[in-house]
Amino acid sequence: MENEKDTKSPEFKETAGMQFARAVKPAGCILLLLILLGVLYLCFTSGTDPIPGYEAPQGTEYYGKHLNELQTEMQENVFPQLDGEEDSRVEGGKLTVILENDFYAVSRSAILRYYDESLFDFQRADN
Repeated sequence: MENEKDTKSPEFKETAGMQFARAVKPAGCILLLLILLGVLYLCFTSGTDPIPGYEAPQGTEYYGKHLNELQTEMQENVFPQLDGEEDSRVEGGKLTVILENDFYAVSRSAILRYYDESLFDFQRADN
């Protein structure tokens, strides 16, 4: 405690954080923390549904054994709602989905929101 400088002494230099805390007072610090918590909450919980109201009718286990039905479901209900799908076919125990380069990331992410990645082989279209 002997090494600590007295805040009243002329040698004491206030840090930027100390100046800020003194300026906003305790109530301001609490308000700032509440705002920060609100922003973090929004960042981690908000997210729009890529296909509003859509839910996968069957689970991964079922579609893993019935890839043709997965392809039909995708063609009828998912691909029309997304941009960039060029082709889909069953190959090597997975549904191969070919997506345009411009829409690859967005469409792939939207599909994986509803279905497990193990069901798919995503490929970029050759432009």
